[in-house]
Amino acid sequence: MIIRLFSLLLSAVSPWLAVATVVLLGALSYRARMRRRLAQEHRIVTEHGIDEELTLEIGGLRQYVNIRGHDVRNPVILYLHGGPGGPFTPVMHKYQFGWERDYTVVNWDQRNAGRTYLLNKSKAGQVRDSLTTDKLVEDVRELVLYLRERFGQEKIIIMGHSWGTVLGSLFAQRYPAWTRAYVSIAQVVQLHDGAARMAGDVRLLALSRGAERDAAAADRLAERLRRDFKTTEQTTAKLHKLAAKHQPYKPDSLLFLKAGSVSPTFSLKQLVYFARREKLQAPLTEYLSAFDLRTRGSAYEVPVIVMLGEFDRPYRPLMEAHYPAIQAPLKQLHVIEGTGHDAMLERPEVFERVLREALKAIL
Repeated sequence: MIIRLFSLLLSAVSPWLAVATVVLLGALSYRARMRRRLAQEHRIVTEHGIDEELTLEIGGLRQYVNIRGHDVRNPVILYLHGGPGGPFTPVMHKYQFGWERDYTVVNWDQRNAGRTYLLNKSKAGQVRDSLTTDKLVEDVRELVLYLRERFGQEKIIIMGHSWGTVLGSLFAQRYPAWTRAYVSIAQVVQLHDGAARMAGDVRLLALSRGAERDAAAADRLAERLRRDFKTTEQTTAKLHKLAAKHQPYKPDSLLFLKAGSVSPTFSLKQLVYFARREKLQAPLTEYLSAFDLRTRGSAYEVPVIVMLGEFDRPYRPLMEAHYPAIQAPLKQLHVIEGTGHDAMLERPEVFERVLREALKAIL
């Protein structure tokens, strides 16, 4: 009787298992084809071009660095990813290839992040326990010194995105002699205050559409806000869902996954890292929760370019309010229409055009 029941169950499950297997194999085959195609289409074959993946000893730790560009004599951009611990190397193909014609672009997976985590997996707990923002800023310093010597350039363009703007702003202020310009994308001002401001904005947006229940929901979310990273992040995500019901901008929550799944520079091994990211970056998220740009001083000795997503509600209003206080030899503020927090990923062509025009004014 038991054998018969098992046979019936297997006969029922097997067709679905077969379908799932075919779908999985098809997805893997598609991924392999897309990775090959993207790698082929964007091969760098110019005489002075560079396309390297490096493991460098930075701050006593082996760390992953990716360098691409059509001419090593071009200005160097060092991109500091967000998170903490959110490397954009898996999706850089989505927006970066156009920059590489006129800039040498350097991506670095920070301590305990992405491929740097994989290089030091056996001591990830030790690395986590020693994580500090100052240590990462010093990592940036060491990497900049390497890039200056490697490419014979006195100054490097520092570009930060989200959490990377914390590192970027601190570095640009501490080491102006080595900074050609500071490019800020989705600048962090103060996370909790940004979420509270967003709750108020979403409330008003809902009321303007006659959606009193959504306005009340925004009020409840505001009341639950706490000054810790996880609560702020979760509350912000819920506020984004409320806002999407009443505005033309609809964020694509799967954009990173879709772009990363076919990336020539993304290994499936990195999925292990993303599953553990929160614990691996804990000391930095605590720092980020308390960080307040407004108390760090507003004077820069280098040009400052601020780029904000039109619908990046937790970040844009606070940075626009802070922008007049910034003192710099030259400063610019650009709002990328139709984008949220990841402007370069959402509208890469528009972002690239604005970036080129902004840098042209200072180089």
